[in-house]
Amino acid sequence: MKHILSRMLLVAATITFYSCDKDLGLDTKYDNSQSTIIPDPDDNYNPNKVGEWDQFTLSDKSIINQVDADMKGYWPDGKLSIIKDDTSGKYICFWGEKYSYRTEADTPYPEDHISQVTEANRVFGQGISDIAGFNDGGSWFIGVHKLADGRLAGFFHAESHWPGDGIAYKSVGVAYSSDNGKTWTSGEKILNVNFPKPTTPTWSGLGDGCVVYNKELGKFICYYSAHIEDEDFKICMAASDANDGVSGSWKKWNGSDFAISGFDAATGLGGVDHKIEGLSSIAGANPSVMWNSYLKRWVMVYSSWGQAIYMSTSEDGLNWEKPISITDKEEPATYPNLISSKGDLEGAVIVKIYYGSNQNNLGIRDFAYRTITYK
Repeated sequence: MKHILSRMLLVAATITFYSCDKDLGLDTKYDNSQSTIIPDPDDNYNPNKVGEWDQFTLSDKSIINQVDADMKGYWPDGKLSIIKDDTSGKYICFWGEKYSYRTEADTPYPEDHISQVTEANRVFGQGISDIAGFNDGGSWFIGVHKLADGRLAGFFHAESHWPGDGIAYKSVGVAYSSDNGKTWTSGEKILNVNFPKPTTPTWSGLGDGCVVYNKELGKFICYYSAHIEDEDFKICMAASDANDGVSGSWKKWNGSDFAISGFDAATGLGGVDHKIEGLSSIAGANPSVMWNSYLKRWVMVYSSWGQAIYMSTSEDGLNWEKPISITDKEEPATYPNLISSKGDLEGAVIVKIYYGSNQNNLGIRDFAYRTITYK
């Protein structure tokens, strides 16, 4: 996911950093008068009451110590995926990096898992599940889901690099685990762009996304970033009706329906990517999406190429509101993740947002989080 760094350096060199707070007026839009008070997750929760998605408080920033973690200084680097072990009651977190890690703790919160991000807990990715031309540059889990047959489906961002170069041709794949995520199949591609890997190093492909299961639609949906002709890398989506999200079952959004091939094994390619119209005003990548039972809506956060975090919402997961900036323009912020007391797929009144803060030109960043409390 080093493409994010290269894009950020390009933006910093060519334009003044921007944030939507110049339009919204963050000081008045969000009430931070009690920003250091973090209530209990169940406080004020009424299942019959619906909150407003753009009315919330945002707490002061906390920093997670990652000094002893493998790949220290590079967290987060994409999606954090969490499931609950029904037997032990513990939460299992899968950390997306070129090596993907598996950790266990009593809570879903990364600060309680970070000490286990060690080389011994690498379970997928570079050096473990390499397939030349597909994920030889690494595999980042972007969504892990329990299946009806007891297996786990692990959707992942894949990168293929050129020899001696970190530039990536990106795609999305799926792997399966029969032992609660300790070992995985090698993985198969599910989404690709409509052109093969270039002969010369070129940032290309699609990915930097997340995968959720939309119960109302009966579909897995992958939200990802892809280059839109004559524009930029915008948020797109694809869906699978298959109960395991298997390769060959995915269709890309065409602007009104999921009707374009995600990946054709015969050609090795997918169809043309189309942006999500409601999100098209802000180019970016690395969405984190969860259902919010208090708002009765899907909530998405993602990072712009200007290193600002934006939030949007949708009633159906298809039609999205115009994004609003939720970070201060003085703090460069990337790789956002929404995590609640239930994990990364569902939240309510209180949700934590984890992200990379103040990333430097070497990609080193602080692992920060704030607490969002919806009114």
